[in-house]
Amino acid sequence: MSDIASTQEEREAHIADLRMRRRARARWLATRSLLSIVVIGVLAALLLYFLFNTLRGRDVLLNQIVERLPEGDELTWSRAEGPASGPMTLYDLRYVHRACPDRDGEPVAWPDCKTALLTVFTAKRVVLDPMLQPLLGRRLRLEAMQVSGATLLLPESNEPFELPRWPESLPAIAPPLALEADAIEIDDLRVLRATAPQPTSIIHLRRLRGGLVAEDGSLHLERIVADSDRGRFTAHGDYAPRDRYRMHLTASAVLPAAAGRTPARLGLAARGDLRKLDIALAGNAPAPVKARLLLEGEAQPRWRFEANSTAVTLAALLGNDDDAAPYAFDLRADGVDGHANVQGRIAQGDASQRGFAATVLPSKISVD
Repeated sequence: MSDIASTQEEREAHIADLRMRRRARARWLATRSLLSIVVIGVLAALLLYFLFNTLRGRDVLLNQIVERLPEGDELTWSRAEGPASGPMTLYDLRYVHRACPDRDGEPVAWPDCKTALLTVFTAKRVVLDPMLQPLLGRRLRLEAMQVSGATLLLPESNEPFELPRWPESLPAIAPPLALEADAIEIDDLRVLRATAPQPTSIIHLRRLRGGLVAEDGSLHLERIVADSDRGRFTAHGDYAPRDRYRMHLTASAVLPAAAGRTPARLGLAARGDLRKLDIALAGNAPAPVKARLLLEGEAQPRWRFEANSTAVTLAALLGNDDDAAPYAFDLRADGVDGHANVQGRIAQGDASQRGFAATVLPSKISVD
């Protein structure tokens, strides 16, 4: 009996010893894992600090960005100041984007074409002040962005004129990386179109202030104010093509005027989506002018258009010295999809004076 009891005690002691060893090994493995996580975390923090808070790390990060650009794209600068965490200043920035013309209405990826469409952006000075945490979610958030002495050269377009198609003609919003900029400051930006023998000016932005949020399928404009050679423009609101092209936008324009003339002032509001969209325009050019477009229906939209004014001049709209008599009009149109019924009157001159000329539009026009 004593031998059996002794054997039982030895077995229990052996089992207890094995359990102690397992627990000790588990504690060691847990400690080693925790130490590994701490070491990896410290190394990652040191790497992030090196990349975003040191000048040498900034250069490494910028070079990595250049190496990962799409094929055919180029990004250069002459000098950089400040860490990547911001504010970071790049001087003599130049970005070149190469694309291919569409072939049979289908997009073609570079370099599968003989002639490239070049989009070139240059700037004497660009200041970026990013926030690092949103980058983990593939979102570039800038507390501030300043651009000065810039030029944007757009490629020449040889596409034939086509009547707008609804809603395909509306712009799509698809940036490669979600962008959020709280305070945008642009001074002296010229937008040009590449034409022969020399580029043609589209607009010269002398000063632009505001903010924006651009992501895949949506755009938010935060109190954009732009002063340019084409006039003073403002815009605020949301546009979401991924959500049935939903719009909630307001915009205004004060167009340039020749000396001694009253500048045209126009305001626009767009509300709704593809199911029901209401666009209204009102202002003075130089007399009061009103226009409204209402669309209902997503598949085959039914639309209605109204516009009227007692005096609209080309001089007010173009900002020149044209002395042509003003136009008066009262137009009404409605239809479904591309078919239209138009009624109204367009006249040049003053109806109270002799020599008043009027053109009465046909009562029905079918446009396919």
